[in-house]
Amino acid sequence: MHKAVLFDFDGTFADTAHDLISAANIIYHLYDKEPINFEEGRAIASDGIRAFLNMRFNEEEYDFSSLAQEFLNCYRENILNNPFLFAGICELIDFINKKKMSWGIVTNKPRSLTESILKHHKLNSLDVLLCGDDGFTPKPAPDLLNEAKRILGIEANEAIYVGDGKRDIVSANAAGMYSVLACYGYLKTTDQIEDWQANMIIHQPSDLITLIA
Repeated sequence: MHKAVLFDFDGTFADTAHDLISAANIIYHLYDKEPINFEEGRAIASDGIRAFLNMRFNEEEYDFSSLAQEFLNCYRENILNNPFLFAGICELIDFINKKKMSWGIVTNKPRSLTESILKHHKLNSLDVLLCGDDGFTPKPAPDLLNEAKRILGIEANEAIYVGDGKRDIVSANAAGMYSVLACYGYLKTTDQIEDWQANMIIHQPSDLITLIA
């Protein structure tokens, strides 16, 4: 029996692509680089800052550490411009709460950024929040998920982990959790999702209700 549902953040719980792309294009403009369109940016929105830098910068010519900090500062200033949650997420959380299950966020995103968006949406009922700068090896390693189950006091097979990227599924499977691929997220057209070995594939958040009902 499942006792907890854990979510990746970008591309699974929150649709943060708009603000990430906006920050990227501001940085590109500062360095006289061509902007990216929404579809280009959305495809890499779950892949972190380095993915955006790789779109327009060569690491042999630019200091990526400095660029990453510039990007982070810019994103932090724009993070609440369009901080959407995916349609159906709030209803899903309400259902989870009514079932008296635990839920939380396990993400590679920095804590301060994640908390800003959660606070904006007044989401303070989560039971666990673990982020990429909390001192654990980030996904695809299972460390963050292992820590989440320790905090919740549950076994791995009692937890569901939902994510939109290969790293999420690899991490969940390595941790022994039930892995769910969110196909409504930031997948690329070249992704071979059948090779990721997710236990379940969903096309909208409400699809998860059938698993936990």
